[in-house]
Amino acid sequence: METPVTTSSLSHLSQKSLQSLGIGVLGKSETEIESYDWPLLFRSIRPGIRKKSDLLIALTHFLVTKEYRLRCTTKDTAKSGERQMAGGCSSEFLPDHWNRDAHRYSLHYVDELGGQYVLLAKLSRRDLVISLQNWTSKRVSIACLQPENLVISTSKSSVEKCIPKAEKIMSRLRFDLVDPAVRGIRKKDLLIRQSPASSKVTFDLVRSTHDLGTEEST
Repeated sequence: METPVTTSSLSHLSQKSLQSLGIGVLGKSETEIESYDWPLLFRSIRPGIRKKSDLLIALTHFLVTKEYRLRCTTKDTAKSGERQMAGGCSSEFLPDHWNRDAHRYSLHYVDELGGQYVLLAKLSRRDLVISLQNWTSKRVSIACLQPENLVISTSKSSVEKCIPKAEKIMSRLRFDLVDPAVRGIRKKDLLIRQSPASSKVTFDLVRSTHDLGTEEST
């Protein structure tokens, strides 16, 4: 069982309180994909990886747990409608049988104040459509990725060899999927706040994930 999260300062508590009320606040800096935690997660799921979309869902899970501090919880807890603290039956790891369905994914999360989220994804012939719903604020966001273009292999030993554009994918997921649902930051607000330098790294609103596949083939 995970130790309940404690606050070390009043400012930290204020940030979490604002987030629970649906007010967008800035969190910690962008996740470093080659941190110690990604290899740990990768090793835990590697034996059960069945298809390329599995790795993109795992990457999304890594982003929301490490940068946004959500914890994966059980479907039964989410159905009960009760607020659950992250120190309860929740984990940074993916649950058993998370990828057993051939075309669909369903993951449930809880934040530090017990707010609930559900991540749903559907795999078609070319696209993986991911939605994230904040059950507290009722905000919903959607992102679309193309596994065949973005994932080179499911059996390599490092993330660069499996997903060469992992950092760019995470930037897109941060922009399109997680910030709008978790922090309540609208896409147009993000575009206004971007500087000319950062816009070269972060995806522009008018670009789609199809561009990633185009870059890969050039």
